[in-house]
Amino acid sequence: MKVLFIVVLFCCAVSFKAAAQDTTISDKELPAYINRKVTLLMPVLDFDVRRDYIYLYMGGWYPEQKFTVIVKRNNGKHHIRLDNDIILGRVIPSITGFITTYDDEPDTTKNYNDAAIKKEFEKGRPMEVYALHLHGMMYRKYEPRTTPIDLRGKLVMLVTLQKQIGTTTYEIPQESPADFSPMVFDNSN
Repeated sequence: MKVLFIVVLFCCAVSFKAAAQDTTISDKELPAYINRKVTLLMPVLDFDVRRDYIYLYMGGWYPEQKFTVIVKRNNGKHHIRLDNDIILGRVIPSITGFITTYDDEPDTTKNYNDAAIKKEFEKGRPMEVYALHLHGMMYRKYEPRTTPIDLRGKLVMLVTLQKQIGTTTYEIPQESPADFSPMVFDNSN
């Protein structure tokens, strides 16, 4: 009886998973999903922190990125919290929203002086040169971008609610984040 119960439970779980399965697409297919609600799993490769917005660049470094998530820092009484590991590209976030083409003016506001992000960015990170079997620490200097952020004509997703940022994050695979295959799930159903 116990075995039968486990088999029935397993079959129900498999059928539920198959019914709830989402479509995975590549970053090259993003334009086909304009004005559709999707869940995005892509590593952040570059970022800008401004007074009102945090810009997360994915699929390349600014201004050559394939996609940008724009996080509105304050939405009325609600303040969106974004983990530094997401901003710095150490983990992959799950972000849900609508893909659109940016048509507003460039953001000319000053950089937001976020000492915590600067400290985390400049913290030493272990590295290994595989070909030479060398181990060491890598240090980078945080130099915020001072030029206007011009995203006109680029694909973006605006995040205005905390619930758009999933509570689960995913570890970056061992290969380079630039080589990570992005995943977008169509949520239009």
